Amino acid sequence: MISADVAAFVESPVMILVSTRDSAHRAFIARGSGIRFDRRHGHLDVLLCRGQWSDVAGNAVRGAPIAVTVVRPSDYRAFQVKGVIQEVASPSEEEQQRATAYVARMLEIMAELGVTKVQLSHTLTDKDLVRISFQPTDLFAQTPGPDAGQRVGHPIQR
Repeated sequence: MISADVAAFVESPVMILVSTRDSAHRAFIARGSGIRFDRRHGHLDVLLCRGQWSDVAGNAVRGAPIAVTVVRPSDYRAFQVKGVIQEVASPSEEEQQRATAYVARMLEIMAELGVTKVQLSHTLTDKDLVRISFQPTDLFAQTPGPDAGQRVGHPIQR
């Protein structure tokens, strides 16, 4: 479902929004602190700050739905990946290092676009992370324009 092109885009310098929902189906969103496509298993691993985004993290349980939107800040090209959570765990040391590098890179990119570190420092962090692994089921183009919201490829049978 996730093509090589989409996987490369997801792992490029993109801003990440993560959404889970509670038992009443109310959506909660968080800013992600890194994302990786596991080519071997076909799932995505997204990192976020557990304490800062406690509602999203608290609703992230095995079998629950999740939606992750990735947006390239320079041109607003965007995709949304929906899926089913497979695992919620603390990040490995490698994942923690990847999150630290991601946050530093995104702060650089956003500064080049006129967004200061101070403006992002309260929402973009590599502290107190949780890793949410999920199996993609649907992929949508979300770049603003006439094709926004269009499904990319075919949904995976659940």
